[in-house]
Amino acid sequence: MIKSKRSIYNNIIRSKDLLFALAMRDVKARYQLTILGLYWAIINPLVMALIMGFVFENVFRASGIEGIPYIVFLFTALTFWNLFSNSVGSASTSLTGQASLLSKQYFPRIIIPTATVLARLVDLCFSMVPVALLLYIYKVNININAWMLLLILIIHIIFTLGFSYLVSALNVLYRDVSQVTGLLLMLWMYLSPIFYSISQVPEEFRIYFKYNAIGQIVDMERNLLLTGQAPSGSDILSAMIISLGVFIFGYIVFKKIEPLIAEVL
Repeated sequence: MIKSKRSIYNNIIRSKDLLFALAMRDVKARYQLTILGLYWAIINPLVMALIMGFVFENVFRASGIEGIPYIVFLFTALTFWNLFSNSVGSASTSLTGQASLLSKQYFPRIIIPTATVLARLVDLCFSMVPVALLLYIYKVNININAWMLLLILIIHIIFTLGFSYLVSALNVLYRDVSQVTGLLLMLWMYLSPIFYSISQVPEEFRIYFKYNAIGQIVDMERNLLLTGQAPSGSDILSAMIISLGVFIFGYIVFKKIEPLIAEVL
């Protein structure tokens, strides 16, 4: 495991310039020739939250955290969820979409899905602007425990990278993976505490949510930002162990498939 971690670290360090160049190219490619540019990173999740917030709050009578407006509750969770969902969705086709680059020169192939996740971190930064605005408008005070958000965000990124490595590699061999990934992410979102909190889940089902690491992570991030409720040490440890497991598994699968990438593409 130590050797594997060193290998990952060395690959990233040696190719850091390419990593950032690919990440910035990804961002520019998505927003170039658009009138609003990077503002779409704010508009898309905000419109989605407004529509879903209206439907779930007024039709399904959903509720979030007591004292927190539902639109703030929902939009905050969607902002963090989209980091995972958009990263994995883009990563699933990241290698197959770079066939010409992969055939021209050699570099660690893992740089490509890593750059995809890095590019989505840029979206997250822009999406935090309307989150901050909503917190100001609805007078939601940030608790001192919010600093722990950085720790949970690191776990979030570890899980996202591992899953991105897995789907990007598998999609090289089986192009159905990108289609299945889209369906999986949609189902996963509704089975995660995005539109509701874990505290609203019946007691007998909560044990299953412990294994949904990304759902648990998003719920912890939202609670830290909106209420300052610090997650328990056991919850953090559980999310960390599962995230590291997904990361290591995704990396191992990627390295096994990596020698076949150029040949298949």
